[in-house]
This record gives sequence, structure tokens and C-alpha cells, in this order.
Amino acid sequence: MSRGAAPALAALLTLAAAAAHAQAPAPTPRPTPRPRGAGIGIGTLAWIDRELERAELPEKKSWERLREGAPLRTGDSFRSAPDATARLEFPWMAVTLGGGAMLTIPASSVLSTVLEQGRAEFAGPGREIVKIKVGDGEVRGGGRLVLRRSAGRTTATALEGSFRVRAAGRTVEIKAGEATVVADGRPPEAATPLPKSPSALEPGKDPLYVRSGRPAQLTWSAASPGHRVEVLALDRDFVLLARDVTAPPLHLELPWLGTYRWRVAARDARGVESRPSDPGLICSVDR
Repeated sequence: MSRGAAPALAALLTLAAAAAHAQAPAPTPRPTPRPRGAGIGIGTLAWIDRELERAELPEKKSWERLREGAPLRTGDSFRSAPDATARLEFPWMAVTLGGGAMLTIPASSVLSTVLEQGRAEFAGPGREIVKIKVGDGEVRGGGRLVLRRSAGRTTATALEGSFRVRAAGRTVEIKAGEATVVADGRPPEAATPLPKSPSALEPGKDPLYVRSGRPAQLTWSAASPGHRVEVLALDRDFVLLARDVTAPPLHLELPWLGTYRWRVAARDARGVESRPSDPGLICSVDR
């Protein structure tokens, strides 16, 4: 190579590098992390039995344990401990989470909730609740609705009111006393009646008195592969604790003194729940 060619080649390489740099796409700027607690306050944690944790979107890295009265914000994700019961109250609805559930409130301009796993009951009598996303589908409507989300499958049970379940381009309406099942990637199944509610609860209307610290034995008629037992306050439809079981009896220790209602719902092989049974009574006494 001649002495005159070397500078020319160097200049040519410099121009080629500059051109390549000019044509290369600019690096995508990293999103600015959302300040902690920056979501909009929209509700309150009204009740918790056992543990409920919260993390913030989008990372969901740092989980913190919540106490009753904690504010609920857009951009929050919640997960409950096994056998936990948590009640989240919003101006337009209440959500009761079961054990091992995960619920997210996206930080978006259109308010919605996402049930990622587990069981949740949504109650908004007389009004339209916010859109619920679950699996590949979404649910809209008003009343009382139970959703169960497991691997590749969602069950929707209407206890009151009516709801529209949409997935894979098809919408199915379920009214009070009906349910549908949605497999991921498929449209909802046709609405079907709920399983028969359990009966013959013991204790029933005559309360069972049990000493504090000792378990109460609960029995009922059992014709389904699964059941959900709930303990409620005496004067309002407020679930305080719940257990998913296969068959009776259930030996349950109440952590509080006083008189409480208890009831049970059946769950069929598809995961669809019945309406709750008529309640029985338990009274936990100090001595």
C-alpha cells in the first residue's frame, strides 16, 4: 500500500463508521421507575385473617405485609397466604380474596382488576363493577360473582345479578344461579345451573358452644368432591375466615370469642361453586 493510500483508507473507514453510527437506532430509554406509593388511592383493606402482602407494578419485587386499614392504590398487586381471607373495599364494590390468591389493579387510565390466581368474590349489588380480567377473558356486570383461577382454567359463578363473560371472541351471560367455565384459548362454555347447596349442617340453628382454644366439629351433607366453609359475623354478610376442604367433618378453632354464623358451599369437579347453605351457629366462650 502506498503512503498516499493509507490516509485515504483511514478517512474512508472513519466515514463508514460515522455512517453506521448514524443509521443505528437510538437506544430505547429505560422507563423512569414509578415512585413508591405513587398510585391513586381507591380503596381500603377492611379485613385480614392471616396474611396479605402487596407489591407495586411493574417489577413486583418487594412484597410488604399489610394491616387492616391500609390504603389500596392503582398499580398495586396483592397476594394472600394459604387459608387467608382478606376483604378489599372500594366505593363501587367489595372483593373477598381466598387463600393463595393474587389480584392486581393495573396503573392505567381505565380502571380494572386482574385475578391472576386463586379465588375471589366480587360484590357490587345494584351497580356495574369494574372490568375483571382473568386468564384470556374478561368479565363485566353487577351483583355477586365468584371467580376461581387455576392453571389454564377459570370458573365464574353468579350468585346475584348477571355478568357477561367474554373470551376468544364470544360472550356468554350468566345470571344468578348460573355458571360458566373458560379454558384458556377457548370461548366460555354455555351457562349451566349451579350445583345443589349442602344441607343438614351441624351445628345448625341451635348454636354449638365451644370453649376458646378448642376446635368445633362442623358436619354437613356431602355429595361433591370439594367444599368451602365460611365463618361470618352474626349481623352482616362479612366473611371472617374460610377453608377449602374435600369432605366433612371439619375441626375448626375460632380465634375470637362470641357468636358467629357458618355456612358451606359445594364445588363440583369443574370447580363451579354452589350457593352457600343456610347458616348454622357457633358460640366461642371463655369458660
